[in-house]
Amino acid sequence: MDITTLDRRLQQHVDLLLENGWQPADLAHFARRGGNVRDSRLMVGLIARHSRSHDAPGRAPDEWLGQLVDLGVLDRPTLGLTGGHGTVLAAWGKVERLHPDDLADAALDIDDLLRRAPRLPVTLAPPSTWPTSNKGASRPTTPVATVTADEVDAKALRTIRALLAKAESTEFEAESESFMAKAQELMTRHSIDLAVLAAAAHGHTALGVESRRVHVENPYADEKAVLLHVIAEANGAKAVWMPDVGIATVMGDPVDLRLTDVMFTSLLLQAQRSSAEVTGAARERRSPRFRRAFFLAFASRVGERLEESRRVATVEAEREYGSTLAPVLARKAQAVEEAYRAAFPDAVTRERRTVDAAGWHAGRDAADRADIGAGTSLPPR
Repeated sequence: MDITTLDRRLQQHVDLLLENGWQPADLAHFARRGGNVRDSRLMVGLIARHSRSHDAPGRAPDEWLGQLVDLGVLDRPTLGLTGGHGTVLAAWGKVERLHPDDLADAALDIDDLLRRAPRLPVTLAPPSTWPTSNKGASRPTTPVATVTADEVDAKALRTIRALLAKAESTEFEAESESFMAKAQELMTRHSIDLAVLAAAAHGHTALGVESRRVHVENPYADEKAVLLHVIAEANGAKAVWMPDVGIATVMGDPVDLRLTDVMFTSLLLQAQRSSAEVTGAARERRSPRFRRAFFLAFASRVGERLEESRRVATVEAEREYGSTLAPVLARKAQAVEEAYRAAFPDAVTRERRTVDAAGWHAGRDAADRADIGAGTSLPPR
């Protein structure tokens, strides 16, 4: 098969997937996970050509454009596109200095990968539904109360991220625990306060339910996804893991999605550091079986601690808001559950595998020491 035909086939796959639930960042992640970084660069070129043929800068929703910016395809200030001209496959092979035979083999491998890609739930408007112009569509006019909530949200998130950054960078455990405690305090009350504010202004939570894709990297992606799941649950969100593509979809209130993302990033970093510490000095602990058990136990114990912190914070908020809080939180939880069931009617709970006992206990001990913002880490058992 000649390069031009292969190029056309690859583009057809990309166009079809982007129409059937996939987003630009998903495809780049999938190509890198199923192949390598080099393959992801070809995928970016195909996405760039798709963006040109569909006038993405002038028609795509803002979140789609944000992904193009992150991939280096779109320059936000000028709305100019980079790449995607002519025969993308041939241009990619030239840049990567591939022999024609190697280029054809690589293209066939990517073609096979894309043919096996499953359909994903549509959580962002596909190209066929884009309007003739996206001007004014990304930032609709909102009531004054919502604008106020957005401003509060931005300020709180800046403070939370700054505290988490300090907690992760300091070498002193007491300082780290102090920063994380303050961050968790702000996170918990921030979510509740905005829900109450929205309910008071509109008679319901008003923020709606959104979804966010989280790309989980190997190794031990399944176990890392469990950590994401327990953090999402503790923040009132739902996470659905798609192991074949290494992508999780998290659904919830926009504020809770942001908080889940912030906490997952921090705790994943702590889990990886703790795993490196407990396996570094002991060769028998470096097996994949031990590390998988470690991550699962870490996630399990962190989930228990987060749920307890959530319960305590909710009780404290009830003292301030009284009987008005319970209906607000109930409506919010119901909205998330209904959106989740509609998007993933066939989702199933996977049974936990038998794991390495030493890795399990080491993971729980590390989770006890992890800073979740509940005040301090627990003393070693």
